[in-house]
Amino acid sequence: MRNPFKFFVELVRQPVWIPIWVLFLMIIHIASVGFWHEPVARLIFASFLVSAMLMMGLYARFGFRKILGLGHIPWIPVLVYLLAQTPTAEATFKSYLLVLSVSISISLVFDAIDVWEYFKKRRGP
Repeated sequence: MRNPFKFFVELVRQPVWIPIWVLFLMIIHIASVGFWHEPVARLIFASFLVSAMLMMGLYARFGFRKILGLGHIPWIPVLVYLLAQTPTAEATFKSYLLVLSVSISISLVFDAIDVWEYFKKRRGP
């Protein structure tokens, strides 16, 4: 088992766009605290914490591999819920939900590709 805190050491060794993207995702999820009065914001923050714990567990078990994309599985139902809640949200919160939804969607596409490649490689040609 690896020390989960070494995840960040390996993260900064990746191509520069990857740690920047991860930092952006962290910031946009943590920004939900600014809307704490909204139940959806508390759900966003909780799903971020669950996802972070899942990622650290996956990293401890597998290392910095493409399977880490599975750590974002909690974001799938959250994204569906966000999309359902966005039309009725107030102006600033609505903008936040839209940016977050697009960001999560992009991340989930990357994750799906990575996880697919991970299992495809393990299965062989």
